[in-house]
Amino acid sequence: MTEPGRALFVPVLIGTVRQGRMSLPVARLVVSELSRRPGIETELIDIARLPLPIDDAGQAIKDPTFSAQMSRADALVVVSPEYNHGYSGLLKHALDSCLKEYVHKAVGVVGVSAGPCCASSGWSRSSGTSTSPPCRASSTRTGRCAIGPTSRASTSS
Repeated sequence: MTEPGRALFVPVLIGTVRQGRMSLPVARLVVSELSRRPGIETELIDIARLPLPIDDAGQAIKDPTFSAQMSRADALVVVSPEYNHGYSGLLKHALDSCLKEYVHKAVGVVGVSAGPCCASSGWSRSSGTSTSPPCRASSTRTGRCAIGPTSRASTSS
């Protein structure tokens, strides 16, 4: 429960470290949308930047900065691709290090696909136009997809 007048802190966690990952632009879009909401404070947390050792696990590898972010969080959004019907091992490794800090908090999950963005909304990569209503990631200012025009087809999410 938050104190009256205090903004909710909802960090967005990128759940992959692969080069060329498509999770990064999606996570940036989520941060942008969350930060537009009154009463919500957010920040992007990239697990690629967490100094977590891989020769131990759990609370023993806790990073003090990440631990403080998870303790402060009122909720959490995880942006991650699917890896073999699950999420990345490094994401689990990071989350396991701070279980006590985020247990019983609301978590939203945003799945990222390796396929081309906006295929379901009729996005045409060749012309940069849409033949049907814009996708849910469309910018309200431009009406164009906030991800599709700048993304490239990739097998890395």
